[in-house]
Amino acid sequence: MSLANIRIVLVNPLYGGNVGSICRAMANMGLSDLTLVAPANLNMDEARMMAVAAKDILEGRRIVVTLDEAVADCGLVMGTTVRPGLYRAHVRSPRDWAPRILEAAGSGKVALVFGRENSGLTNEEIALCTNLIQVPSSPDYPSLNLAQAVMICCYELFVGAGTFVPPEEISPECAAATREHMFKMWREMLLEIGFMDEQKSDHMMLGIRRIFGRSPLTDDDVRIMMGIARQVLWKARDGGTAATRRRPPDDVIEGRGGIPLEGGAPSPPCES
Repeated sequence: MSLANIRIVLVNPLYGGNVGSICRAMANMGLSDLTLVAPANLNMDEARMMAVAAKDILEGRRIVVTLDEAVADCGLVMGTTVRPGLYRAHVRSPRDWAPRILEAAGSGKVALVFGRENSGLTNEEIALCTNLIQVPSSPDYPSLNLAQAVMICCYELFVGAGTFVPPEEISPECAAATREHMFKMWREMLLEIGFMDEQKSDHMMLGIRRIFGRSPLTDDDVRIMMGIARQVLWKARDGGTAATRRRPPDDVIEGRGGIPLEGGAPSPPCES
């Protein structure tokens, strides 16, 4: 897996909290290879606290003396920078670089190098990088927190790798006949409660259709909307007493698939 070949390298990190937060960000995005270059005297209690459930990454970190050592086995070395300059003018965003990084990580080690919290990477360290990344940010305050910068880069790689598969809608899109039955019930309901009159109902229902047409309607969606119409009609016609208004009809059941698609008269409410 290409993400396993991506190494996060922190040069002279100053704060244990940032290192711990970076471990958590890496775990969130499926990375685990962390190298620290000559870290300061880090507060490890703070680091462990911020790592939360990613303590294995923190405890498995590699510590080296120089950046050369940290990236010695890496083909592609991506440095991060926010400062301008002649030798930093070829920067691209993490999203732009993600395909190239993932391609390289498919066959060898890749390093993403992050500089010190207070001063970033030096020109000598930049010289060791094959390419440069800059996270887009406001020119009024372009400097990002170290852990946030790492998270953004890791996120773009995680998404670019196609690792995340969004859940699919379980309920199928409703059939036209079912949708038309729902509109029939809503028309009946809106007339019953006086929201519209008969003469203007066709025009008003076109507006209702336009609202519902802005996104696909699933069977579950239609069941809910028909249940609303059925409940309102019951309240308007038969549910006038305060004692019985506390319970919905038996056929208005919470939960997926609980409301039948068929019409028909609602059942009376159960007494408490």
